[in-house]
Amino acid sequence: MVTKPELDHIFNPKSVAIAGVSSKETTLPSQGQRFLQTLLDYGFKGKIYPLNPKGGEILGLKMYPNVKDVPEPVDYVISCIPALAAPQLIKDCAAKGVKVVHLFTSGFSEAGTEEGKQLENELCSLARQSGMRILGPNSAGIYCPKAGLTTRTDFAKESGSVALIAQSGGNYTYTVREGARRGVMFSKAVSYGNAADINETELLEYLAADPDTRVILAYIEGVKNGKLFVQVLREAAKIKPVVVLKGGITESGARAAASHTGVLAGSERVWDNLLRQAGAIRVFSLEELIDMAVTFSYMPLPRGRKTSILGVGGGATVLATDDCTGAGLIVPRLSERIRERIGRLLKEESGTILGNPMDLSLEAWDAGFYQVLSILAEYDAVDLTMVHIPLGLAPYQSSVQHKLWDFLLEEVVKAHRELAKPVILVLHLPSFGEDYEWILNAQRICYEAGIAVYHSIGNAARAVDRFLSYHERKLAGIRG
Repeated sequence: MVTKPELDHIFNPKSVAIAGVSSKETTLPSQGQRFLQTLLDYGFKGKIYPLNPKGGEILGLKMYPNVKDVPEPVDYVISCIPALAAPQLIKDCAAKGVKVVHLFTSGFSEAGTEEGKQLENELCSLARQSGMRILGPNSAGIYCPKAGLTTRTDFAKESGSVALIAQSGGNYTYTVREGARRGVMFSKAVSYGNAADINETELLEYLAADPDTRVILAYIEGVKNGKLFVQVLREAAKIKPVVVLKGGITESGARAAASHTGVLAGSERVWDNLLRQAGAIRVFSLEELIDMAVTFSYMPLPRGRKTSILGVGGGATVLATDDCTGAGLIVPRLSERIRERIGRLLKEESGTILGNPMDLSLEAWDAGFYQVLSILAEYDAVDLTMVHIPLGLAPYQSSVQHKLWDFLLEEVVKAHRELAKPVILVLHLPSFGEDYEWILNAQRICYEAGIAVYHSIGNAARAVDRFLSYHERKLAGIRG
C-alpha cells in the first residue's frame, strides 16, 4: 500500500523537468514546449528544467541534455519523448533520484500489441528497482492549483475542495473546465491513463486522507485489483462523498476502454453492485458527475424530499413533476391556505397557475417573486424550492427578456441569503446563442452567492436525490 509522501511528490513537486522540449520554432509547438509554456504561464511555484539532447536555451531557461545534467534535485519529470526512448529516460531518472515520472507518451499497453505491453512492463520494472513511481503512460497529467501545477493555462487558479481522478485525459480536461464554469473549484485532479504503476486505488486512498479534499469525483474505465479497490472505496466512502462515473459498461464500450487505456472494464451488473455496496454515488454522464460536485459544494442539506417547483411555462412544470417524482423527490399539493396567500399576493394575474408546480406569468413577477419564495419557505410541507428559467420561451427581444431574468435572479439570490430553506436554480440550456452569455454570467453570480445551479430539471432532481440518499445512508450508519 502506498504511503502518503510518495503521492505528495506528484501533486506538490518542488521541481519539474520536461523531456522532449524541442528548440525549433514551428507553427505548432511540440508537446514538450506546450507543457513548458503552460507551467510558466500558469505560475508553477517550483523550478523548471527543459531537457533536450542538444542543450541550448528556450524561453529564458537553460536546456539540459540529460536529466542527470541538472545540477539540483528533480522531483518530477514529464516525458514527451517517443515510447521506445522511454526506458533510457527511466534509467536516467532513477540515477538522478527522481521521485515521479509522468509519461504523457502513448504507445504502450493501450496500443493492444504485445510489444506495447512488454515495453510498459519494462518501464515499471526499471522504476521499481529504484523506488521511483510512474504516472501513466498515456496520461494527461496533474492539476494542483495550490502548487501552481497544471496541464492547461485556462484551468482556474483558485483552489477548492473537490478532487478528480480520471482515466481519460479528455474527460479530465472537460470536467475541470466545465466544473469551474459552474463554480466547482478543485483541490487536485489527475489523469492517470494506463495505470501501469500509480493507479485508481492508490489515488483514491490518498485523496480520502487529503485534508484539502472534501468530495472525490472519479471517472474509471477499469481497475487493476478489484478486491483491493472495493476495500479502499468502501473506506473512502465512509470518510467523504465518492462519486463514480464508470466508462465501458456495454460490450462495445468495454472494447473501447481496453483500446483506450489497456484495462479490463468488467460487466455492468458487477459494477452496479460493487459501487452500491461500497457506498459510492454512481452517475451516468460527465454532466451528472459535475452536478454532484455542484450539489455537495453549494447545497445546504434539506430536512427532507418535499419539493416545491416554481417557474415559467406550464409544459415545463408538468415535466418537472415527472422528473422530480421519478427521481425520488416528493411534489406535495399546496394547502388551500397557502394557495390563497399566494393568490392574494399575485392579485390573480392571468397566466398564473397556483399549485405545485407553480407556473407564474411574467407579469406576476413584479407582484413579488421573493414574497412567493418566502411563503413557501414558511410552509411545513415544503423542504426545498426549485426555481427554473426556460430561456428563449418568452415572446420578447433578448435585451428585454434578459432584464426580466436579471430581476428573477436577484430575487432568487435574496431568497437564498435570507430564507431558511434551500433554493436551487435550473437554467435551461438556451435556444438562442445570445442567451448563452447571460447564462454564463448568471451561473457566476449564483455560485458566488452559494446557489446550486443545474441545466435541466431532471438533472437537478437526480442530483438532489443522490445527495439526500448519501446523507440518509450516512445517518443510518451512525444510528446503526
